[in-house]
Amino acid sequence: MPDDDFLDQREVKPSYTFIGTSPGDELLEVARIHRREAKQLQDSAHVAEAEGRQQEAKLLLDIAKERQDRAEEFERAARGETKDPCVTEILSDQEETIKGYVPHESKYVAKLTAAEQEALANLAEFIEPPPPSPIARALSWFSRKK
Repeated sequence: MPDDDFLDQREVKPSYTFIGTSPGDELLEVARIHRREAKQLQDSAHVAEAEGRQQEAKLLLDIAKERQDRAEEFERAARGETKDPCVTEILSDQEETIKGYVPHESKYVAKLTAAEQEALANLAEFIEPPPPSPIARALSWFSRKK
């Protein structure tokens, strides 16, 4: 995949927009969704903590903090301080993937026993189609008569 395709996209504004909204409004809406989700996660964490499930509460609070941070990224992008966080993340991951890419190579080599090799050699006789049934022969005979 050529890098030029992705490099050109860094400076291009998204080609999609909703009618009557700006890209900044869309990013603010995504930020609001993240904030609402973070609040729900925090509420769930407090309930879990009250019920004595400390590990679950800690995990939920960690996820809520990540959602808050993500909401702040979207708000900064809406104000024009940074670029779209999704595009930035994809581009940074792409560069990391290209640097660390290792092509797949199969190290497994099947070793067949003598019986398996003989069965493989005789496989052709089992693969041949069965002879046509009497009905198929009759249909074939009628179709040739026309």
